[in-house]
Amino acid sequence: MATGRGESVKRVGVRMDKLARIIEDLNANEELRHIFGEPVSGNLAIIAEYSDGDIDLRIEETGTIPLGDMESRRFVEIIDRVVLTNIR
Repeated sequence: MATGRGESVKRVGVRMDKLARIIEDLNANEELRHIFGEPVSGNLAIIAEYSDGDIDLRIEETGTIPLGDMESRRFVEIIDRVVLTNIR
């Protein structure tokens, strides 16, 4: 799919069983449990954003627990690792 800017957009479908595993892995992550408490998923949301005719999904924290810069960076690193591990 072209974006109109000379770029290609990669689309990835995530099966529901993979999504369930992502949630399990996030809930089991010790660092995230330290930051968010248990269950971790209670402080996370899947955000759907409609842009340029496409829907982008991403996992974000809900803002109920303030994160410092280091916690925000670790959160993104952990989310990226867990998601990529489970969709491969």
